[in-house]
Amino acid sequence: MKNLSRSLLHTSLRLVLLLILVIVFAYLLLSWSPLDPINAYLGGNVFAVSEAQKSLLESQLALDQSVAQRLLHWLGGLMQGDLGYSSLYQQPVSSVIAERLPISLLLIALSWICSLVFGYLLGLIAAVYRGGWLDRIIQKFAWLMVCMPSFWLAMLLISLFSIGLSLTPVCCAAPIGMTFTEQSLASMLQHLLLPVVTLTAVSMAPIMLHTREKVIDVLQSDYVQYSLAHGDGLSKVVLFHVIRNSLLPAIILQFATVAELFGGSLIAESVFSFPGIGASIVKAGLASDTGLLMGCTLISALLVFGGNLIASLLSRRFMVEANDA
Repeated sequence: MKNLSRSLLHTSLRLVLLLILVIVFAYLLLSWSPLDPINAYLGGNVFAVSEAQKSLLESQLALDQSVAQRLLHWLGGLMQGDLGYSSLYQQPVSSVIAERLPISLLLIALSWICSLVFGYLLGLIAAVYRGGWLDRIIQKFAWLMVCMPSFWLAMLLISLFSIGLSLTPVCCAAPIGMTFTEQSLASMLQHLLLPVVTLTAVSMAPIMLHTREKVIDVLQSDYVQYSLAHGDGLSKVVLFHVIRNSLLPAIILQFATVAELFGGSLIAESVFSFPGIGASIVKAGLASDTGLLMGCTLISALLVFGGNLIASLLSRRFMVEANDA
């Protein structure tokens, strides 16, 4: 119990330190951006306003203050639950995030589950048939996905299935004029199909390769060889020994790679014009929308830290069970 409390304390301190570093570095990087916030706010029509209007706009956007003053002001609002105001969407940042975060979470969750299931199954098949033609095909596919940029795969799928075969929508999360929740379930699945396939394909390669090596180690272990020597079939060994000792490490690795999955969703949302938080981060960066960018950065840091925390806790449990065994 004492070790658990100490671990939770260390985890909490790490979370606070991580969030502080993320906030500070994000604010500094944004302040060093070569983009002009006034020009971005006016949509490139900076010469259409007078100097007096420009000065008034700088005062309203707090651009006449130093970076430290703006950061302290934003932190003060954050302590009160205020993430600021988005100059890009002309509404509170919390409203923008509340509207767009569920779509991103749905996309990430579906991709996370699919990449875990298919990555683990393909890795398991490759290990069981080690050295065969099926193993070679799966390994080549995994290394191909590792090297393939997600945006290139997304554009390739759009060209093939949306433009060439007209089987899926070209873009967006819903038909024109409708929100995501207003459409039918079949329409939702159609719009989610290509983004989920893209993220699943590029994120399941590490699971495939890791599972293959782990299953090979399990198959070569003494207890598996003992089981085979006593007449147990391969299917029984895989079901009662291999899956039991290789599935949890795959889940741990999947939680640890939430950051890569979130980064892939950012690109996928941009390519497929998905109105999620990933696309909002890109637009906020290009428009120098400090409030929205900081809010999205904070949410993304919490998601990544949450995935790493779960992976760490599962890893400790796995190590304890392995030592007890």
